[in-house]
Amino acid sequence: MRFLLVAFYVLLAAMIFGGLYPFNFFPPNRIRWVPNEPGLYFDGAGIAYTDRAGSISLNKAISVELLLKERRGSKNWGPKEIFSFYDGAASPSLLVGQWDGRIFIYSRFEKNKGYEYYRLFRTKQRFPRGKAHLVTVTFDENEKAIYIDGQLSDRKNVEIDDRIHIEFSESFLLGNSHRGKNGWWGEIKGLAIYNRILLPDEIVTHSREVFQKGVSGLAEAPGCLALYPFNEGEGNTAKSILGEPRPFSIPVSLNALGSSIFSLPHKDMRFLGFGKKDFIENIFFFVPFGILLTLIILKKYLTGYFVTFLVVILAGGLLSCVIEGFQVFLPTRYPGMADIFSNIIGSGLGIVATFIIMKKKS
Repeated sequence: MRFLLVAFYVLLAAMIFGGLYPFNFFPPNRIRWVPNEPGLYFDGAGIAYTDRAGSISLNKAISVELLLKERRGSKNWGPKEIFSFYDGAASPSLLVGQWDGRIFIYSRFEKNKGYEYYRLFRTKQRFPRGKAHLVTVTFDENEKAIYIDGQLSDRKNVEIDDRIHIEFSESFLLGNSHRGKNGWWGEIKGLAIYNRILLPDEIVTHSREVFQKGVSGLAEAPGCLALYPFNEGEGNTAKSILGEPRPFSIPVSLNALGSSIFSLPHKDMRFLGFGKKDFIENIFFFVPFGILLTLIILKKYLTGYFVTFLVVILAGGLLSCVIEGFQVFLPTRYPGMADIFSNIIGSGLGIVATFIIMKKKS
C-alpha cells in the first residue's frame, strides 16, 4: 500500500510539472521594428493586434493587401498565420497565412469538408524570398483569389455555409494566432484592408504604386478602410493613416487572446481543428492516474466499483481543471475543454483497465 501511495504522489507531481512546463509566464514577444525602413519583423513567436471595434464590412466582401518580405532561412513550413480577423471565435472569419512555403487563405464561412480548405486553396508557387512582395487576397460569397505582385496566382469558387452569417469584424491580428501559436517568420511592411473586392486592373495598379511610393500610395484607393505603413520605427503601437487610427498593440510579452478553459471543443477549433494527436496524448496522460487512484481506493477504503468510478472520474476532472486553469496564465500552453474531456476519458480508461485486471486475477 505504501508503494502505491508513493508512486501516486510521484505521478501527481510529474503530471503537474508536465502540464505547466516550461513555466514561462512572460515569454518575450518576438517582434521588432525593421531598422531604417518601414516594417515589423516577426521572429516566429510574435503577435500584434488592434482593439475590438464594430463590423468593417456590410456587403459580405473583403480584400486585404499585405506587403511581405520572407527572409532566407525563415521557418514557414507551417501552417503559419500572417493576418486574420479575431472576434472571439477560434476559427477566423478570414485568415491569410503561409503553409509549405505557399500563401493560403481560409475562412470559416465556407463549407469546410474535412477541414481541408487551407490546403486546397493556396498558391501554386512558393512565395519568393529575399525581397518584398505585395500579396492581395479577395473574398466574397462567390469567389476567393490570391494575387502576388499584381499577378493572379489562383482563383476559386466559394461554397458558403448557409448556417453562417458573413461578417468581418472585431480585432485585426498579425503574426501568432489568438492562441499564441503558429507564428510566422518574416517582415510585414504594410497592410491595407478594403470593404469590397478589388478588380484585377486595380490590383496591378496597386502593385505598381506600392513599389514606387510605398504602402502610403494606396491612401486614395476606393473602399480602403485601414492602411498601415508600419513606418513608426519605434514604440509599441502602429497606427492606420486612414479612418480611425485603430492602432496595433505590440506587447512586450507574448500573450494569447483566447486563453480559456471554458470553450467547448468545437469552439477551440481553428482552421486545423483541434489535433487528434494531442487529444489522444491527453487521454494516455491520465490513464496511469486512473489506475493508481483506483487501486488505492479499492485497497485502502474497500469501496464498491461504482463509488470508486465516481471518485476517480471526479478527481481526474478536478486535477485536469487545476492544470488547465494554471495554463491560462502560460502563453506557451493552450488550455481548453477538449483537454479536460480527454483527461477524464483517460482516467476512465485507467479505471476500466484496473477493474478488468483485478477481475481476471480473482
